[in-house]
Amino acid sequence: MFKNLIVYRLAKDWTSTADALQDALEAARFAPCGATEAVSAGWVPPRGVAGAPLLENIDGHWLLSLCIEKRLLPSSVVRDRVAEMADAIERETGRRPGKKQQRDLKEQAAIELLPRAFTRQSHLRVWIAPALGLLMVDAASIAKADDVITLLVRADSLINPHPVQTAESPASCMAAWLMDGVPPKDFVIDRDCEVKAADEMKAAVRYARHNLDTDEVKAHLTGGKMPTRLAMTSRERISFTLTDTMQIRGIEFLDIVFDGRTKPAKDEAFDVDAALATGELSQLVPALVDALGGELHFIGQSDKVSATHAPAVPEAACAN
Repeated sequence: MFKNLIVYRLAKDWTSTADALQDALEAARFAPCGATEAVSAGWVPPRGVAGAPLLENIDGHWLLSLCIEKRLLPSSVVRDRVAEMADAIERETGRRPGKKQQRDLKEQAAIELLPRAFTRQSHLRVWIAPALGLLMVDAASIAKADDVITLLVRADSLINPHPVQTAESPASCMAAWLMDGVPPKDFVIDRDCEVKAADEMKAAVRYARHNLDTDEVKAHLTGGKMPTRLAMTSRERISFTLTDTMQIRGIEFLDIVFDGRTKPAKDEAFDVDAALATGELSQLVPALVDALGGELHFIGQSDKVSATHAPAVPEAACAN
């Protein structure tokens, strides 16, 4: 259900209910791109069933889905049309359009071609865990996640989430785990990693399906390179890649999670998958924050910071 997570802290004073947020989202329900619209975004039922609610409440976890539709208008097609229009103007006037007129022609060509352009849709899942005070976006980049947050705040201005910031930087902790060969409790280091230099050359070394407890890896670290990605497994149940910007990527539930589970009926599959994913990840995310020294606090943020709900300790070292 979730492939990537970017984690946000909910505002401490946000007290909305699922019903209230559902009503707020209705005003921004998804509508396809108009004839001259390049992009359209709005909320759709996360269950994927027409007419279903825009917010699904599964065991106290709220699930949303943002649909983004874009018209695919290749730049080469626009350039060709602009060239045709410029040629026509030159034949009529005897003069080639200048740069400013070329820009105007480009805008005119795009408006003319948009109604005939194909469209492509993508969906971004949002998971709100009120009991943890967290909001998570299933996005592959922070820019995409921020777009989701912007639309969510537009629907409910009081939600005001902020990216979770840990007392220790993920890069520093990943470097310490690799140097010591000792991962944090309940985690193991897998066999994929990237280390990158901080200078202007940004030299990078990537390891795939490779033993990381080697002198070679440690030499890169002592030479000044820092980890930007590290593959890990939590409690022998979830594999993922942690990045230096606190993104959780490539989430994969291992077979042990599904042991003894019977295949749900088609109409129950969404609820079962959602309950399993949120239940497992509700343990992973706080444990990972703890492993990174706990969470830094800012005014207005929730006090729910870790698996034990203990206050963050900024001076704490990376947990082992």
